[in-house]
Amino acid sequence: MRKRMGLWIGLMLFGLVLVSCGGSAPAPTATPAPEPVVEEPEPTAVPTQEVVQEEPEVVETAVTNAVTVADQELSADNTVTIARVTADVPGWLVIHAQADGKPGPILGYAPVQAGDNSDVVVQIDPSGATETLYAMLHVDAGAVGEYEFPGADGPATDAEGNVVTPPFNLTGGLTGEPMLLLAENDTLGSYLTDAAGMTLYTFARDLPGTSNCYDQCAVNWPPLLVEDGAALTAGDGISGELGTTARDDNSVQVTYNGWPLYYWVNDAAPGDTTGHNVGNVWAVAYPETLVFLDSSEELGSFLVDKEGMTLYRFNSDEPDKSNCYDQCATNWPPLLVEDGQMPTGNAGVVGQLGTIARDDGAVQVTYEGMPLYYWVDDEGPGDTNGQGVNDVWFVVPPYTVRLGGSDALGNFLVDAAGWTLYTFSRDVPGTSSCYDQCALAWPPLLAQAGEIPVTGFGIPGDLGTTEREDGTIQVTYNGWPLYYWVNDEAPGDTTGHNVGNVWAVAYPDPLVFLGGSEELGNFLVDSAGMTLYRFNLDDPGASNCVDQCAVNWPPLLVEEGRVPTGNAGVVGPLGTIERDDGTIQVTYQGMPLYYWVDDAAPGDTNGQGVNNVWFVAPPYTVRLGSSEELGDFLVDGSGMTLYMFTNDEANVSNCTDQCAVNWPPLLVQAGEAPVPGFGVTGELGVIMRDDETLQVTYNGLPLYHWVNDAAPGDTTGQGVNDVWFVVSP
Repeated sequence: MRKRMGLWIGLMLFGLVLVSCGGSAPAPTATPAPEPVVEEPEPTAVPTQEVVQEEPEVVETAVTNAVTVADQELSADNTVTIARVTADVPGWLVIHAQADGKPGPILGYAPVQAGDNSDVVVQIDPSGATETLYAMLHVDAGAVGEYEFPGADGPATDAEGNVVTPPFNLTGGLTGEPMLLLAENDTLGSYLTDAAGMTLYTFARDLPGTSNCYDQCAVNWPPLLVEDGAALTAGDGISGELGTTARDDNSVQVTYNGWPLYYWVNDAAPGDTTGHNVGNVWAVAYPETLVFLDSSEELGSFLVDKEGMTLYRFNSDEPDKSNCYDQCATNWPPLLVEDGQMPTGNAGVVGQLGTIARDDGAVQVTYEGMPLYYWVDDEGPGDTNGQGVNDVWFVVPPYTVRLGGSDALGNFLVDAAGWTLYTFSRDVPGTSSCYDQCALAWPPLLAQAGEIPVTGFGIPGDLGTTEREDGTIQVTYNGWPLYYWVNDEAPGDTTGHNVGNVWAVAYPDPLVFLGGSEELGNFLVDSAGMTLYRFNLDDPGASNCVDQCAVNWPPLLVEEGRVPTGNAGVVGPLGTIERDDGTIQVTYQGMPLYYWVDDAAPGDTNGQGVNNVWFVAPPYTVRLGSSEELGDFLVDGSGMTLYMFTNDEANVSNCTDQCAVNWPPLLVQAGEAPVPGFGVTGELGVIMRDDETLQVTYNGLPLYHWVNDAAPGDTTGQGVNDVWFVVSP
């Protein structure tokens, strides 16, 4: 018995010696007998390698990397616990959501040390959690202790070269964290985003429950996808119905009130809404949409409420003012909202929804300023019984073109989203001459085949279409094709006006156009094509043609207060003067404009050269500008200052390459004769440059612009390097 007790005591002492010599032992397991204690290996150094930031390479380490996971509930503090992580080098344990059956978005990460790590706790973002998660091992290969992925801290591999990323399931704890949230800005009000704050959109060409966006469309507008059967939840303030629809590729797209939801590829960060009104068919997804699009074969597209009931406009109303009260309002009930509510439209309802206060204090919805109404005899969705009643009530189509304006240019045409539209002087009515590189810089305003473009309130002209060479359909106004300008960055920008002296904002009622003949070149005509003349005995800003003269040469008149406007190519300012009899005469570059009594039809130029003082009025290539400091100097037709280069020679330009980038030459088209404005006494000519473009000269001196002049009247090029100067007339 003593020998047996001595043996047991000896064994116990021997075990204590082993423990004391072997350092810290791992935590005991639930096995019947203790495992042998093995010293941990020294951490393996991270191999030096060049890091490719865009696509980090998988980092191949030693052979013991491993992660042991178990299914579990998400904890109340939104953490998951990974039972064991064995890492050859210090690194990170990264938790991924599942996407398309493989690791997707990163939900959280935690550092791990080289060797064995037990019960690694990782805090995750529950809003993106899926039922299946992945625990992926990464190395810390960049800045020590700083998580850099994408970047240097790439995934680690096991002995077979496979990325260490075992899946596990959440068996509970997901509390329906919202997939959709609300965001808000001053322009659009409240709209839907995903859990990360990225804006979501709807597409006017979809149908509830069906997406019509595939191929390149789906590349530009990626659908919001979920796993089949995933829980769909929305944040506070989102009262609509979440659902899903199966796409043609069997992926599952999220819908809101039946409408499929999308991202826009050009939104770079949460809060971006650059996809709103793109193509007039995309809109941010609103939580409560008041106005939708419907259509019929007879009437095309028109506005309806969320129940599908047709909305109407009253042509006896005025912008932002209802003239329908009493019995009228009984027959035509206004579309009302709560005070302070911002009305919103679904995709395709482009243009501006707003509100007005009615005389009784109710708040009525407006579209492009025009109040909206129902018709008492419409009984159900799709009814349009109010169309044409008394020839003043009509359904409300989404406008293709509406009025915009600025203090500098007056009223001009914009698309439904407010982007400025332009015309091109080298077009002819019904035909576009802008293709290839021109069409990249000046994208045409397009319509769908069979679509009838619609003018907004207050536009007197006619919209139409013309088929382009590539088969697309371009919108026209009074026959003139309409375009955008690629350098306009926001609605209301007009940076394309007078570009190249051949582009102009599209005016709703232009008064002066370009005409021309082979003999006389370009000259001004009125909207009917009748030739306009100038009188060389006039003074700038004053007419000297009265009495019998004015009978033979009737002045071009407008109503008081009207700002005369010109079509593309009519560069330089149009203005007005008051004549002695109180009528208002139109001027061009300050010179009054007239007709000739013996011109009988458009194109007639019988007044040319009469008494050697009457001449057609050409669009000036070069005219006079001035400043207090520099006096009179030459400017182009749109008022931009022109310069001379003292290193040039007579009729020879020595400004090429980078010089010509900084000092763009004043150019004309082949066969175009440059025209001097009133008071330009020298001789204009043309020389061919080394690149075979045609540059305008003044008394043999080549003429240039200066790239840093930003507006008409700027003279910042004066005296540059003591070789560049404005040109005295």
